[in-house]
Amino acid sequence: MTRKRSAIFAAVTAAVVLISSLAGSLICFAGQDDENVKNAQIEELIVPDPFAEDAYGLRGFTVSPDGERLFLGYLHGPYGDASHVSLYDARTLRKTGEYIPVVDENIPVDMYNYYPKGLAVDNRGFLFVGVTHAETPYCSIYCVDNYLREIGHIVEDLGETTGINGIATQKMGDRILLYVLTCYNADTIRCYDVTDPTDMKLYEAFGDGGVVDYNELTGSERDPGYIAVDIDGNVYITCMLKSSGSKGSHVLKLSPDGKEIVARVAISEAYGICTAGDYLFVSTYDYDRSKIYALNRSDLSEVAVYSEENQSEPLTSISYGGQFLYIADQGEENPTDAGRVLRTKNMLKLTRDARETEKVDPGKYEVPPTAEPTEEPENGENTSDTTHKRGNTLAIVLGIAGAVLAAAVVIVLVVRSKRKK
Repeated sequence: MTRKRSAIFAAVTAAVVLISSLAGSLICFAGQDDENVKNAQIEELIVPDPFAEDAYGLRGFTVSPDGERLFLGYLHGPYGDASHVSLYDARTLRKTGEYIPVVDENIPVDMYNYYPKGLAVDNRGFLFVGVTHAETPYCSIYCVDNYLREIGHIVEDLGETTGINGIATQKMGDRILLYVLTCYNADTIRCYDVTDPTDMKLYEAFGDGGVVDYNELTGSERDPGYIAVDIDGNVYITCMLKSSGSKGSHVLKLSPDGKEIVARVAISEAYGICTAGDYLFVSTYDYDRSKIYALNRSDLSEVAVYSEENQSEPLTSISYGGQFLYIADQGEENPTDAGRVLRTKNMLKLTRDARETEKVDPGKYEVPPTAEPTEEPENGENTSDTTHKRGNTLAIVLGIAGAVLAAAVVIVLVVRSKRKK
């Protein structure tokens, strides 16, 4: 009997130790703002006018770190118009600008044969646009300043059909790095040093000379999806590691050099991805079943799952800025539907490292805006021409007056001369 009690006591003790150990592990990996994350709700924010946008297929999307600007990247122009990136003011929810990437003259593709699917904004406020040139071997990236003016771009020939899905930017020390996922027949994870946006180049410390072979790393022949990077350099990607599904099956966490898979979690149709504070947010490309997963970025454990009540089309890119989480809804991919932008109903307050919100002076790369054009006069004449004409008229009048005065002086002198005689 004593032995039996001892055995029972030992078993209970072992169970308690195991449960305590597991609980300790869970507590260790708990995020600082789990309650805020768990209580978040998603709602519709913007429904762009498809005729005003003249575009559809909302695939690319990002938010500036301060949350003041929203960038929407469209796949298609319905009437032969070029694809473009739209800029919206997050406070007024109005469209305030548009950027159309200018295809490099050395790329032998039609100017409409590009899709701005990868969008990311750095700490300077600069927008990076990763462009897919369908059925070509080109990897094309553009940098745009705060006034939607191109600062620089880089074009690489990867030797076989190439596309770009997700891109992400992160400040590492004195450098600003840009991470890019290429797809189609050239599946790579690439890292560029974009500290000087006029001279973007591969960052040698990442992968092998700035490049990781995605197929070799994951063992998958399917395209990678989107990418995020945290302030410590850890890389997160959505990808397809099995044949089922259309977009994604897993989220992977990679070491800062991109050479090792540190953690993984299975999420059906995992697609868009972003980091903020202790968390990783993932959107799924699953039509009416599309969801948003909140994961603890340390171990990819699940914290919460959200959905929007009227969801019917795939969710694509996801981004955090200004204490709100934003998500792009692709829409039906037809000319009468320009998609939607969703957002958390209330601020999603997260404890963030100062490096995440650090603002960096754009320096010499910022292109100042041109002066506002002067108002044209009511008669429609050009102001500069009118001023020029007025100047000419005044010169003529003064010339005539001078001639008359000179003639008068001559006459007076002649009269006086005659009187003296």
